Amino acid sequence: MFVGPVTFAEFVEYVVNKSSSGELLDPHWRPQHQLCHPCYVEYDFIGRFENLKNDAKYALSKLCARSRRNITLPFVNAFEGRPASSYFANVSHDIVRKLIRIYKVDYQLFGYDYRWATVALPLFVES
Repeated sequence: MFVGPVTFAEFVEYVVNKSSSGELLDPHWRPQHQLCHPCYVEYDFIGRFENLKNDAKYALSKLCARSRRNITLPFVNAFEGRPASSYFANVSHDIVRKLIRIYKVDYQLFGYDYRWATVALPLFVES
């Protein structure tokens, strides 16, 4: 358990270690396909965090139209405009490879590109 400020590198290492030990990850960072079962549920819409403002407005407009209520959320995305690869500057290549393996199905199902890791990490092995 972490106490105090945690760096991104420490967090990623924790996720990899916990996953490698066979423990179930917290739902907030568990691979999403294990939670939402996209192959078994016919979703009307799947939003993306990097499009949070527009995707949330769209989803809320659909919900509000049904309920006839005006619902809004504060739209804050502190990560907007930063490429995913920029967060991994202080993470070891080995940890990044393991992390990609954990989330590979999510990357593929939801259309995210993980090839940046193959370029930045020449030892990456496709599995």
